[in-house]
Amino acid sequence: MVETGKFKRFVDILAIITIPYIFVLSILWNYGMFHKLFKFSLLILTALWLVECIRKRKSILFPGINKFILAVMLIIVIASTASIYILMLKNEMYNTEWIYFVYVDAAALVISMLLYACRKEKFEVGLRLSSMFVLITALWGNIDYLVRAIKYHPTFNDLATREWRICSIYQNPIPAGHIVLMFLWIPFSLKYNELSKKRKTIDAVVRATVYVPFILATGSRSIWMGLIFSALVWLVACREELLDNWKNISKKIKIVLSVFATIVAGFGLVFAIKSVAPRFSNFSKAEAYVVRSSYFRYTLERVAGSSILRILLGHGSGSCRNMIADSPCYVDPYDICDNAYLSMLYEWGIVAIVAVIVIDIFIFKHIIKAAKDKKRNIAVSCAYAVIACIFPIFFYEAQMWLMVAVPMAIFVAGGISPQDERK
Repeated sequence: MVETGKFKRFVDILAIITIPYIFVLSILWNYGMFHKLFKFSLLILTALWLVECIRKRKSILFPGINKFILAVMLIIVIASTASIYILMLKNEMYNTEWIYFVYVDAAALVISMLLYACRKEKFEVGLRLSSMFVLITALWGNIDYLVRAIKYHPTFNDLATREWRICSIYQNPIPAGHIVLMFLWIPFSLKYNELSKKRKTIDAVVRATVYVPFILATGSRSIWMGLIFSALVWLVACREELLDNWKNISKKIKIVLSVFATIVAGFGLVFAIKSVAPRFSNFSKAEAYVVRSSYFRYTLERVAGSSILRILLGHGSGSCRNMIADSPCYVDPYDICDNAYLSMLYEWGIVAIVAVIVIDIFIFKHIIKAAKDKKRNIAVSCAYAVIACIFPIFFYEAQMWLMVAVPMAIFVAGGISPQDERK
């Protein structure tokens, strides 16, 4: 089929708006808005991009890792659907909203994979539009936080309380920090590939200047660990390039950067002592830690006591929350496991955990190869965003926050994609 000018423009516009559209709708979902529109949109977009992918099948690359992930996702969806049906027949499915999470995750992943394969350049534009949106919301959150701090003069102890933990438009400081942490690695300039090295550096500095204070102000230990871990991976992977760049800059700029780093380190040390350190003091005695620990042990016991089929394929989407609610260790209001890995293990089985491990290994290899080749493209940015998720989702239920799950699926789709030749 030969593309007409109008048809190509329509597909290009659809490709650009797809990612920002489903991301914004996922945020509205968590506000309890436009649920039917979101489900209908995912269904339509999956069908449209599947047709487009079939139409262009001779000119697109669909690597083995994508096929593996899609096959695993299909197994998970089928097994979870069957389990959900059985639970509903037994009247054991208390909250039917949770059954949609596996379908949303699958649809977002499939849409993103197909979009990247069919319209990679437009995938990049859509992702950067989303990055600009997150940058604006984070900047607004920082300004609002600063204005309140000037008005009410909070102490460092106040900053650790829920009232002072920043969240901007994202309802809760943990998912808010997670979203900002992921987008820390995504450039926001629409013409990023055409920018000079100097302007790319400015782009990165702007993101760090806006996002890092936001992440610190969330007061979330898991997000802080995600930031430190992903930054260390970047420093280790790109150490040779960073050293070469440092050698090539002028002495005056080195002095300015050193002074700036010293000032930032000074303020950072004070903040760490006064605000960060208390978040880790008496950590093992905190109620949340005690409850989570008992939930973790109970969930593992239930998994170990399940049939082989359940261990492999899980008990169905939403079943983990029901299991916790019926458990002898249940403590109100902690009605979830608060560990995305354990929830996946219980609900989707070992198959899902194996897929996560394979994805992470592939992502690490992708990052190392890109660093050796000194490549800078959207796939590498997505790979770092995925790495940033490894720690946070161990400490909270990311599946229940579709505003987090949707971009995670998008970044997985982009991060496992083949590296192109653009720097």
